[in-house]
Amino acid sequence: MQYTVPEINNNIAKIQYSDGTWTFVELASTMTEAELDDIVFQIAPPHLKTGEGTPSFLTAGATRTAALASVSDGE
Repeated sequence: MQYTVPEINNNIAKIQYSDGTWTFVELASTMTEAELDDIVFQIAPPHLKTGEGTPSFLTAGATRTAALASVSDGE
């Protein structure tokens, strides 16, 4: 996923994603390139992430009921 940094002010970088959406990231002088890329990826809008695939039970237009997952006690 591509992003640009159009401005940096007071250790805050404006991050602009390829689709035009944007956010701000607080910088640190000890931050590595990999750490910045990871932070930017983690906060990217979901529609820009490729994901791991759509589960076979889900189709566009499906109506589902949200519910808490059951917790197994391991027995």
